[in-house]
Amino acid sequence: MHALTAATFLASALSGVGASPVSKNTRRDVLVALPGGAHEIDLKFQPWMDFDTDSCYNTAAIDPDGDTNPGLDHPVFKNPEDDCRESSRLKNANVYSRSRCNHGWCAVMYEYYFEKDQVVWGSLAGGHTHDWENVIVFAKGDEVKKVAPSCHGGYGGSTDSPRLGGDTHPKVVYHKDGGSTHCMRMANEGDDDVENYTEDWVTSPLVGWGWWPTTDNGRAYRDLVYGKWPNDATAAPKFWDADDMYTNTLRKAAGDCCEDFDPSYDDSE
Repeated sequence: MHALTAATFLASALSGVGASPVSKNTRRDVLVALPGGAHEIDLKFQPWMDFDTDSCYNTAAIDPDGDTNPGLDHPVFKNPEDDCRESSRLKNANVYSRSRCNHGWCAVMYEYYFEKDQVVWGSLAGGHTHDWENVIVFAKGDEVKKVAPSCHGGYGGSTDSPRLGGDTHPKVVYHKDGGSTHCMRMANEGDDDVENYTEDWVTSPLVGWGWWPTTDNGRAYRDLVYGKWPNDATAAPKFWDADDMYTNTLRKAAGDCCEDFDPSYDDSE
């Protein structure tokens, strides 16, 4: 079994990145990750990730200057992993989380940002700039009861018997789903031969719901992310309150799991 590697991030912003809009990223133009910080519950159940070789790495959706990621085009004559699988992407990655706990249960949503999602080289069909995928972990006490990886808007790959690392961390793989685009799936035994450049399972610095930095006028950076990827965007994180997106997504992912868990409120609220 491979040891866990935490993806690191650069300590200072790239030169020339300011308040003005950022052009489409090149191979060397990468946003710097935010500092990590999250609730203990979120950290305890954060998935261990790998990325199949035909897939992008997740990376930062927003940098310390408040610039959101412009993403990458998906030209016909490039492979799905082209321009988005450099080690610099993963070294500058964040994962974004939000948890909801009640009646002894906790559900934690982990959101991952990718700069593009492309079906195949040489095809005009399928693909888009920006992709968001999530993994939702349902736990009771210290025990993981269900893991729901997102795939094309659904959670059909959910399981109540996930493979775990370190007792509480589900092993998950971002992969190309056959002839379709990319999504999350649960890892199998063969996936312990990891395919990312670190040769280990990866966690990236986690930014919890209450740990987002704020602008000079007190606006949370997550509001800037919402401005770029609102709840009704084609690709967007699912932890927004608008239209009860977060609540409804937790309910959908839970299915018939987690008796007594109420996805609509948190004990701390």
